Amino acid sequence: MTAHDQQNAHMDQFQDRSMEICRMTEEALEQGCLVLHYQPIVEAQGGPVGVEALLRMHHPERGLLPPAAFASALDSPRLARRIGQFVLATALRQNQSWHQQDIPLRVSINISPHHLLDPAFFSDLQTALAAHPDLPADAVEIEVTETAPLQDFRKAQEVLLACHQLGVRVALDDFGTGSASLTYLQKLPAHTIKIDQSFVRDILHDPKDYAIVSGVVTSARLLGLDVIAEGVETLEHAALLHQLQCQCFQGYAIARPMPAEQIPDWVSRYNPLFAQDDSTNPNQ
Repeated sequence: MTAHDQQNAHMDQFQDRSMEICRMTEEALEQGCLVLHYQPIVEAQGGPVGVEALLRMHHPERGLLPPAAFASALDSPRLARRIGQFVLATALRQNQSWHQQDIPLRVSINISPHHLLDPAFFSDLQTALAAHPDLPADAVEIEVTETAPLQDFRKAQEVLLACHQLGVRVALDDFGTGSASLTYLQKLPAHTIKIDQSFVRDILHDPKDYAIVSGVVTSARLLGLDVIAEGVETLEHAALLHQLQCQCFQGYAIARPMPAEQIPDWVSRYNPLFAQDDSTNPNQ
């Protein structure tokens, strides 16, 4: 077999695998096997302020699958909008229920590039909000990566501005991983920056990552933006981020993603990581 034939064979295998993942995901969507788990987001010196809605799949043979197992289907032209509609409806319904229980969290929802740039996205968002009238619009935050704006910056800018005017918050996810990040701060109507975990994970040992995180936090504060550090894996990470005046944390040191029914008890039991007058050491 020639190198060209081998390349074609690999491409065929990749396409077959992608098609199989799409079929599996579509079946899961239709059969009610897609579910949301929620990972808490907390303030350094306060309590929980929000959760990120994270997609999971109940597979009949393989058990509960993380999104990495079916990631290629999430932004496929055939499924992106349908999955996005499901996530919006499910996350908003759940958050309205929490608000009615006097648990006023903000829910962050990952929006795929294909869905964000779909002409129907804003209508989908309005429909989801209208179906849950007791939920304040600012209790909803959509998370976008730089993938969608890079595909069509003007369209993404228009859609995000419309979301902002509706009262829905906008978060720039995985911040710092792409070359366009500073342009986004200047031109997109963001409320929140989520520092990518690839920088947070090594701040204890890597001076470059420490400098990047410090610079992002400082820039965000000067711009009046909230900052969430993703991938906070230990209390040592949290203490250093707190020293840098990072406001909010998300990661395994706080909590792993959990089913919706576990959130109220977790919230009631949570103790702040830091005392109000302590900027260096966790009090747990």
